[in-house]
Amino acid sequence: MSYENLGTKYRPGNLTEVLGQETVKTTLQNAVKLGRVAHSYVFYGQRGCGKTTIARILAKTLNCHKPKDGGPCGKCPSCTEIAESKSIDVIEIDAASNTGVDDVRGVIIDHVDFAPSRDKYKIYILDEVHMLSKGAFNALLKTVEEPPAHVVFIMATTEQNKVPPTILSRSQCFRFRPISEGDIVARLTEVTAAEKLKAEPEALRLIARSAGGAMRDALTMLDRAASFAHGDIKASVISELLGQPGGELINSMALALLGRDAAALHKAFDSLSADGYDPLAALRELRNLFAGAYLASQGFAGGEEIKGLPKDTQPLALARLARKLNVVIEEIKFSDSPALAAEVALYTLLEVPQDLDALVRKLEVLEARLGSGGDYTPPAPQTGAQKKNEIASPPPAAIRPAPGPAPAPVTASAAAPAAAPAEAWKRLLGQVSSSRPSLYNVLLSVRIVPEGADKLRLLTSNKFEVTMMETAKGELEETLARLAGRKLILQPEHAPQAAVESPADIPEAPMDAGDAETLVEPPDAAPSAARPTAQHAPKAVGAETEPELKHLTKVFHGRITKINKIK
Repeated sequence: MSYENLGTKYRPGNLTEVLGQETVKTTLQNAVKLGRVAHSYVFYGQRGCGKTTIARILAKTLNCHKPKDGGPCGKCPSCTEIAESKSIDVIEIDAASNTGVDDVRGVIIDHVDFAPSRDKYKIYILDEVHMLSKGAFNALLKTVEEPPAHVVFIMATTEQNKVPPTILSRSQCFRFRPISEGDIVARLTEVTAAEKLKAEPEALRLIARSAGGAMRDALTMLDRAASFAHGDIKASVISELLGQPGGELINSMALALLGRDAAALHKAFDSLSADGYDPLAALRELRNLFAGAYLASQGFAGGEEIKGLPKDTQPLALARLARKLNVVIEEIKFSDSPALAAEVALYTLLEVPQDLDALVRKLEVLEARLGSGGDYTPPAPQTGAQKKNEIASPPPAAIRPAPGPAPAPVTASAAAPAAAPAEAWKRLLGQVSSSRPSLYNVLLSVRIVPEGADKLRLLTSNKFEVTMMETAKGELEETLARLAGRKLILQPEHAPQAAVESPADIPEAPMDAGDAETLVEPPDAAPSAARPTAQHAPKAVGAETEPELKHLTKVFHGRITKINKIK
């Protein structure tokens, strides 16, 4: 007698032997007991999860001479013939090979009216029914809608979305779920015991994991491993057959990523290349290891810890690495050099990420202190390493135009409501921010130097920004004149020294000849009662006075203009 493979030999013969699919089994058993059998069924789900198996069991149950508890007896001639695919009243059709209208008409439509030769029902099992053409579905539609009383259709498919809604609406649809890893391991353990095979538990777990919820795939892999290992199945044998690197190599790659050790990572990839392992398979195993370690750290089932994992490793870092590896896997699927692409992609994961959460927490603490009105406590002195990583930024230079002649007396008519240059400039920025965002970013970064009473020099170290301001100069001057109430000339200039200086604001007071008295106070001048002294003046808070805010402006490449308390 020829050898019978394990997938066929241990195929379930009744519903109690089928793994999982409890909803499907219960519904079909009750339908048979109550005599509520439908004329058409659609079973859909992934491969190897029991669709065709349950279709055959249902066919045996419907035609069984002595059914028991909604299941077949397995001993009558009808059950025996169906199990051996010899029954003339149960017709199995591979829809992938019979896709056309003529195939459907010749096999089904022309013979559907004939009564069963011996059994109660004539049953048509259509496997991979989604492969039928549109014309074939249309030809089959009327028969499925109103079949003879003795006909039952059982259609199985892995792609329910390709089956026309007209067919689905006329059938009872059952979704088949992937079989759990634990159920697959339990069945493999039973099979190895029945076949008198030696198998390591880890080897069976590897088989179940690689099967992806398909029991048939797991039995096929077990059959292959038994032949390769002469009945002694070990985890190393399964890894070799699956083309996956061993657990120790994957574990070393994980530790190299967590320790940011590029040399160890390169050594691991050399081993992968030397042994001819698929880099995508290695990345999938690495992703699964990080995901399992995160689940284990949270106390969830199905997780497994990384051997030698540092105690100070944050669980969220494991989840982030698993997510990033998912992105890497998708990126290198179609690369012309997957091994090189995978290695270089892993090197990018060694980069130390900026801890934005810590920065946000510092900002929240700072806002709370400022909002409470209490004194601000300076942060602790930075270490040498922190100072090395932070580029110092000089304080903004004050704009002090040269003193001019004494201002003329202001008459009542001269006191027209014209905005100060500083206020006009702010309004200008507000208008430009909505209409021309790119120009707005340029104007925020320039250094403004007044020259005379009616001229502003706009200094920048970027020649392209000078060109942008020159192009928009006429429009800016016209808007600024309307807002300030007088003509102001803008002169964009390229100045390399502006690259190392902080941008300065234009003065708040009107830019007239007498502005020197307002901006530059004589050393011996007594403080005015209306103007607060240095001791009583409110302390300025900004990106230049607070190290945390200054660091945030560098991280986000922006500028903090106002701080509001979050209520």
